Amino acid sequence: MSVANDRGRLGLGPAHVVPIVSALVLLAVWQIAASAGLEQARVLASPSSIVQGMIEDAGLYANAAAQTAWVAIRGWFFGNLVAVVLALLFVHFAAVENLLLKLAVTLFCLPVVALMPILQLTFEPDTARVVLAGLSVFFTTLVATVLGLRSADRGSLTLIRAWGGGEATATWRVRLRSCLPSLIGGLQIAAPAAVLGAIFGEFLGGTTGLGIILINGMGSLDPTRVWSVAVLATVLAAVPYALLAFLGRIVNGWSAGLTPQPPVTATPARPFWARALIAAAWSVGSVAIVIGFWFAYLRVFDVSPYVGKSPLDVLGYITDPEEGAERLTSLLNALGTTLVHSGIGYAAGLAAGTAIAALFLRAPAAEWAFSPIMIALRSVPLVVMTPLLILLFGRGLSGVVVITTIVTFFPTLATMLAALRRTPVDALVLLRSYDASFAVTLWRVHLPFALPSLFAAARIAAPTAVLAATLAEWLATGDGLGSLIATSRSHSDYVGLWAGAALLTAASLIAYSVVTALERLVLARFSPAE
Repeated sequence: MSVANDRGRLGLGPAHVVPIVSALVLLAVWQIAASAGLEQARVLASPSSIVQGMIEDAGLYANAAAQTAWVAIRGWFFGNLVAVVLALLFVHFAAVENLLLKLAVTLFCLPVVALMPILQLTFEPDTARVVLAGLSVFFTTLVATVLGLRSADRGSLTLIRAWGGGEATATWRVRLRSCLPSLIGGLQIAAPAAVLGAIFGEFLGGTTGLGIILINGMGSLDPTRVWSVAVLATVLAAVPYALLAFLGRIVNGWSAGLTPQPPVTATPARPFWARALIAAAWSVGSVAIVIGFWFAYLRVFDVSPYVGKSPLDVLGYITDPEEGAERLTSLLNALGTTLVHSGIGYAAGLAAGTAIAALFLRAPAAEWAFSPIMIALRSVPLVVMTPLLILLFGRGLSGVVVITTIVTFFPTLATMLAALRRTPVDALVLLRSYDASFAVTLWRVHLPFALPSLFAAARIAAPTAVLAATLAEWLATGDGLGSLIATSRSHSDYVGLWAGAALLTAASLIAYSVVTALERLVLARFSPAE
């Protein structure tokens, strides 16, 4: 008894032992794999060589990590600030959401390989890096914040209105409080995304930063430097992720009195043709705003016409009497390949994220053991992991699917885990009173209440999967839209680059819209509030 009491006073328990043991096992497996030939093949560096390299070049790595962290912090702050402001506007003004949501999705869907030259011409190098980091985070936080604001307890909102309170009071007293867990979950997802965006931003140019070390390490075939960047990127992402997770546990206590409810939208008593006509009008308006933004961006920032191509240039590219048909066929064939890659990875990432979220809910020790690995998978640049993944899974379909699954898996896991933990206690108590198993409780209570979050994750993952597939095609397979866009850039075919980016963005927008439509149908049928 005294030993158990001493452990309790010292705070020693499975929650502290499991991550230490799992980290030691991971390091041992990593060291063995590197020593078995992967380090000699310049695919993987061993932990011992990474530590030795960091000690020898401590100043270099410290300065680079500080530079990347500063870019990531600013990108994370400004990207999330824009996301929260837009979310508040979307919730209070439906017209703003109907018009601007597709623009937000478009900005999120722009492929990095197409975005880089535009940012280089538009902003100073430091600003361009911050913008890229901000673009990497704002959409996921936007979706999470809108979900949280719309999941506010409707009884509390009705009570405030009954006492004469306005929308501002309802937002301050109920919506923001109810939104906090979902918002913090979005901020957690944004932490590794900001680090990754900052590293990619350093590819735009500079003299210091983890991205610069990564480029130099890849150019000199130095796996120690490459994987040192991977380790530091994981640490930079893991620290804010862990702090936000701690804050989330505190906030869950503040918002425990409000029952999260599925967001609902009023269904107007109009015939089907009228609703379809209204939806089509909003879609046309949204597309017009996207195209108008495209023109305005080129004009306001005075982008060189050599690089910056307008919608009219893209239209002329695919309607050219001599080569337009061939170009369009090439683009559509590449798109078909990318959709196959992204579709399989999308489904696998959603399924794996949801399943592992349920596992973590059932066995919290598993979360402590595997969360560092999950964060690393999202934080390490794909250019670092791709050689190892190609070695393990090949350059074909399986390799691209694995890369796409990794990218879509983490946002789904974080979103679903937060949602499963916010299941109303009363519903759980009822099932427990009937001695229901965890599987029954998960199926009948947890998942129905988490459906809005599942669809939020699915909406985020839809364009993310397309982007991930293009990155994998660029880095590994040499086919699909990712390879076509990269080839167009290397050949200075900027009209082809913009055409590929426009087609890719259009496909992502359609995928997002399909998931949104499916969400409305499913929540209308299976909403736990009904």
